[in-house]
Amino acid sequence: MKKTILITLAAMAFGAAASGQEIALGERVPEFRIAAWLDDRQPEAAPLTYIEFFHSSSPAGVKSLERLRDLSRREGERLRIVVVTREQVARMLRPYLSERIGVALDAARGFELFGVRYVPFGVLTDRRNRALWMGNTLQFDEETIQQSTR
Repeated sequence: MKKTILITLAAMAFGAAASGQEIALGERVPEFRIAAWLDDRQPEAAPLTYIEFFHSSSPAGVKSLERLRDLSRREGERLRIVVVTREQVARMLRPYLSERIGVALDAARGFELFGVRYVPFGVLTDRRNRALWMGNTLQFDEETIQQSTR
C-alpha cells in the first residue's frame, strides 16, 4: 500500500513538473509588456537574452542572480539579462543592475505567460525571441550558452 501511494505521488509530481513550463525549445516565447524598469535602466540589446524569473523567498534565487551577474561580465555584449519579479524588491535587486542586466517591474504577467511554477527559472532566447534553453538558472553557464547557440 505504501509503495503504491509513493509511486502515485511520484507520478503526480513528475506530471506537474513536466507540464510546469509553457515553453517549447525552438519556438517563439510569449511576449509580455514591461511597464517600467528598475531605476529606468533597461538593459542594452544583445544577440541573446536571458529572462530570469525571481522571487525573494527563494535562497537559490539570490545565488542565481550572483551567477548571472558574473556570467554577464564574462559574456559582455553577447548577453543581456532581464530579471522578472512579482515583488517590489528594488533594494534587494539594485546591486545587480548594469548596462546588461535590468529588472522588469510590473511584468508579473510574464510568470503566467511562461507558465512559471518554480524559481529560479530562466529562458535563453535569440534575436527572434525563440527559446534556446530553459531551466534552473543555477545550471545555466557559458557551456550551456555555447551548446544552445550552435
